[in-house]
Order: sequence, then C-alpha cells, then structure tokens
Amino acid sequence: NRITDIRKAIGLNDKFLMLRDLFAGNEAQYNETIDALNSFNDLDECMIFIVENFRWNPDSEGAKLLVSLLERKLS
Repeated sequence: NRITDIRKAIGLNDKFLMLRDLFAGNEAQYNETIDALNSFNDLDECMIFIVENFRWNPDSEGAKLLVSLLERKLS
C-alpha cells in the first residue's frame, strides 16, 4: 500500500532499528534524514541522497526497511 509520509509509516520498533543500524543512535541525524527523504518526489533522488551522504550496508535490516518505505511512497 502507498504511503504519503515516511515518518508516519515508521513504527516505534522500526525507528529504533533504523536508529541503531543506520544512524549509530544519533536521533538528530535520523530526524534530519527522514525529513529530507520525505521531501523528495523521486525514488532516484532519494537513493542519490543516501549514497552521497551515508555509507550504509544495503543488506542491513534498517536499510532494507527504509528503502521499502521509500518505494511505497514514491513508486
């Protein structure tokens, strides 16, 4: 199902998973990144933003979850 706001689609457990996997517990960076990703209207723009700003393991649970949310919002 399509979503319109990534932040609203992230449950509490998922938030903690992403904070741990992707942001090393840095909640300010997490919030800034979710806001930035939420502002994009194109999946490719989101992926470019991620690649340019982070060195995430694409196989981590947090990265997989975030990409699936972006796909649900922008596909």
